[in-house]
Amino acid sequence: MLCFHSNSNLLSMYYQQQQGEPVNYQPQQPPPYAEPVYTQEHQHERSPLAHSRSPEEKFPDESPYRDVLFAVIFIFHLIGFLVLFVFGVVKYKGLPENPTNDDITPLNWREIRAFIGICVGSAGFSFVVSFLYIQLVRRFARQMIIGTLIATAVFCIVNAIMVFVSGYIWGGVILLIFALLQVFFYFIWRSRIPFASTVLKTVATVVQEYPATSYTAYASLVVHFIWIFLWACTIIFVQAFAPDVYYTLAAFLILSFYWTTQVIKNVVHVTVSGTVATWYFMKGTVGIPPNPTMKALRRACTYSFGSICLGSLLVAAIQTLRAIINGVRNRANNLVLAIIDCLLSCLEGIFLYFNKYAYTQVAIYGKTYCTAARDTWQLIKSHGVEAIINDDLISGVLTMGAILGGLTCGIFGGVLGWFVLPHYWISTAVAGGLIGFTFVLLTMEVIDSGVSTIFVSFAMDPEALRRNDPELYEKFRERYANYSSLWV
Repeated sequence: MLCFHSNSNLLSMYYQQQQGEPVNYQPQQPPPYAEPVYTQEHQHERSPLAHSRSPEEKFPDESPYRDVLFAVIFIFHLIGFLVLFVFGVVKYKGLPENPTNDDITPLNWREIRAFIGICVGSAGFSFVVSFLYIQLVRRFARQMIIGTLIATAVFCIVNAIMVFVSGYIWGGVILLIFALLQVFFYFIWRSRIPFASTVLKTVATVVQEYPATSYTAYASLVVHFIWIFLWACTIIFVQAFAPDVYYTLAAFLILSFYWTTQVIKNVVHVTVSGTVATWYFMKGTVGIPPNPTMKALRRACTYSFGSICLGSLLVAAIQTLRAIINGVRNRANNLVLAIIDCLLSCLEGIFLYFNKYAYTQVAIYGKTYCTAARDTWQLIKSHGVEAIINDDLISGVLTMGAILGGLTCGIFGGVLGWFVLPHYWISTAVAGGLIGFTFVLLTMEVIDSGVSTIFVSFAMDPEALRRNDPELYEKFRERYANYSSLWV
């Protein structure tokens, strides 16, 4: 337990000494919601929890630009992408009507326009899916959590039956084991559902109170759609190059796709985290500044943009390696490649999970990515915070929304392709599914970012939650009563 002292007592003692009065020191308890003050001898004990920081330190309007090198690399990478797009258009226009390349057969311009139209339709449909799913989450949080747990078990059972029918006995057994585990976890986690639903409803209320967070997500959907449109056109245009050149450029484009997608997603995450953290720490004390979302967005796109690019690049590099390995595995079924892909999948999940909480530190304090990652690790290992994070049942609901969005938009794109491009309806279904999954996932980022921000902020300063939302504070206190180190 850290030691604190009251500044008011020291000032009183100093004043009495100056007036020649006897010093009458009486320890006083700090106000219930006062920021704790560290004594000089305990300065070295400051941890990433840092609940002694002032609001100015938490949300600096002026801050050094962090990880500038990676922001510059990202911008130059986009310039290179645009140059490749232009050269691809020029090269593609010079192709003959009947290409002789048997390996790669480019689409004609009419088919390209039809394909783009299907992508636009799938994107519009994903907007509808995203809006409807958020409304369901806001109104039926508890039912959505229970439904997600049950749906996951049913999904495993259905797939197990299909695998058994196909003759893959061991695959069916594994899926059945997963289904039984899901049922087991449901009974174990039942007591946690009320707490998770309360958190989910609270975040939905905050998001509704600050609708600019949703507008930021919707704007990111537009940016992401433009990006997918340019990327899809470029991947088609570069087919006009020689096969060796094409495969090299395709690897670059895959990395570019994942990196840019992650940057867009994480800009939204940092923006929403900054807004929710402003509500968490400032409501009821110094007061929430006007337009907190715009200020958070400005910090995400300027001072912290390099940190966002660095963390996004790490995830994108892993995703690119997995895409290349899976492409090779489709041609040669290799056990070593399967093991490598499995390891990379685990590593990708760890980075995605870890970045979510590290970027909350970036949003609040404007830290560098490496500093935020180190502090987040210390945060997770201290004060029982790992128990809070492990209790997060909400992410499953949001992930299920993205999966459902991908499935529905994939069906929508496949149906359109069946009537417009009957020879490529599978490709349009895949494109629609990718667009739907990505767009709905970006929309769910608003809720997910708010949830992770409340968890991290609670670990940093639980008293702020008691001031702003006593009901949720009591839920946290009841849920984690055994972790007495949280109640500092």
